[in-house]
Amino acid sequence: MASKLVEVLLAADVGPEELAEVISRWFRRATIVVLCRCSIEYRGRASSRAGEAVRLVLLKQDGTVAVHEASGRDPVNWQPRADVRVVVAEDSAVLRATRDSPREELTVSIRGRAWVTVAKLGDVGLQLFGGEDDIVNDIAGNPSRFIEGTTLVAREVGTPYGRVDLILRDGSGRLVIVEVKRGRADVDAAHQLRRYVEYYSRLGLEVTGVLVAPEISGQALKYLKDHGLRYVRYVARATPTAGSS
Repeated sequence: MASKLVEVLLAADVGPEELAEVISRWFRRATIVVLCRCSIEYRGRASSRAGEAVRLVLLKQDGTVAVHEASGRDPVNWQPRADVRVVVAEDSAVLRATRDSPREELTVSIRGRAWVTVAKLGDVGLQLFGGEDDIVNDIAGNPSRFIEGTTLVAREVGTPYGRVDLILRDGSGRLVIVEVKRGRADVDAAHQLRRYVEYYSRLGLEVTGVLVAPEISGQALKYLKDHGLRYVRYVARATPTAGSS
């Protein structure tokens, strides 16, 4: 007979008040998985809404809150390392995940009963080979292989907002600010790139920006598009493919 998976602390069908109690008790102490009917609202750098549907809400021990639908790898919305509060309103548990820098709020309104599982997960981590410096060196050695028609201007340039990985110049003479990530680029990386580009633009320079990473979140890709920036997928020892500009 198979032994019980002792890391599962709770698995139950709960109402709004019970769900609020579970989240209040276990948030940041264990991983909480909620299968529920919910609607979503986000306010922050932009704003978005998603109507009521059956979704999977995931609350991780580091404070990350993510909402998943039936298809796609990425959550439809998420909040990293958030502060979470849950209030009960009529037949719903309203979960608010907020953070201050930048100021953002994700509201998930969970209506009716939900299935909740609470579990202790491992956190061993993934061993990666090669780092950001290796990617920077690869691009610096042959910039035009990654961003057509560019040449190297400088690398590791300090600004008031942090260190720019690479500065290139394209065929028209415009500066290209390159932000590199060794793993999946999120919206914070996209926002950082925007800050660099705006800094050089305020200096009176013609400039654009490119985020280079092996993969990117849907939110980050949308953020780049909304601000006229680009994503280039990095593939080691191969020509990367550019995302939509």
